[in-house]
Amino acid sequence: MTSKEKLLEVTFNEIYENGYYSTSVDKILKKAKMNKGSMYHYFKSKKELVLSVIDVHIYGYINSKYSVILDVNENYVDSIFKVLKNTDSFNFIYGCRLNSLVQELSHQDDDFKIALEKVFFRFEEIFEEALTKAKEQDEIEHNNIKQLAIYVVASIQGCLSSAQKSQDGNIFENCILQLEHYFNQIKKK
Repeated sequence: MTSKEKLLEVTFNEIYENGYYSTSVDKILKKAKMNKGSMYHYFKSKKELVLSVIDVHIYGYINSKYSVILDVNENYVDSIFKVLKNTDSFNFIYGCRLNSLVQELSHQDDDFKIALEKVFFRFEEIFEEALTKAKEQDEIEHNNIKQLAIYVVASIQGCLSSAQKSQDGNIFENCILQLEHYFNQIKKK
């Protein structure tokens, strides 16, 4: 791992666990075992560092976790729920990586808002593509796939937040079962 990668990883973990405003550059550098000169070699500010974290860690996580839904040629709805029911990479203590940052930062700064929207748009785009293919293959019947994709992403975020409040993965699993129940209603018979 390069110094830059280590800095991004430590920053991600600190921001994820403690929030942007509660994490100081000094704390990040201490955990990364780096000095300020090393950080400023790569980034002009804490904000620039965190924008890079959003791009590398948050966007990368969402893209790699959910784009596997598109790796099939049929049964897209089953592929969606296979990913959602694999809870190994979900964190029910700190919640959703993306949602935590959106709640803390998007209303504070336009650069953060734009960076986080980019991640959300990719998240929704993955589901829109999978659901479009599901509709084309007569798996589901729905008149507005884009809105359905937004609903699915919002449901995932809500399920994660509900689980986080109790730090209980069973809440997430039960919530996802309700989403699956909805999909059973729009499946073509």
